[in-house]
Amino acid sequence: MRIQRMSDEAIAIQLGKAIRERRLRKNTTQEQLAEAIGVSTPTLQKLEKGKGTLAVLIAALRELNALELLIALTSPAPASPLAASKTPSLRLRAKGRPKNASKDVSQKYPGSTTGKLLFPKITTRKDHGESR
Repeated sequence: MRIQRMSDEAIAIQLGKAIRERRLRKNTTQEQLAEAIGVSTPTLQKLEKGKGTLAVLIAALRELNALELLIALTSPAPASPLAASKTPSLRLRAKGRPKNASKDVSQKYPGSTTGKLLFPKITTRKDHGESR
């Protein structure tokens, strides 16, 4: 059965069975493994029934030399070209600079480096002699 179709409980039971199988292949009793990882035998039995905690699972995998089973969870996923194409990138403005990039005010407004900004005089219609 595909894992995507399994319930969380069914997956936990499968993990417990896998721990049990590895323990038996190593010819180790529940008591020996429980003592080696610092838990009680009932705690290990719970793990083998799919009711354990992550900490106990990791400790058991470490003791059974099976930590490599967690590599897929702990390693960064390889970048897929499709995912990269769907990842939003920083949009560039027409000037070729990112929208949120810091602006050099001294180039846009003369005198800004001296603290005296030189703005052009804004005229209104009245200044031009026009009236409404």
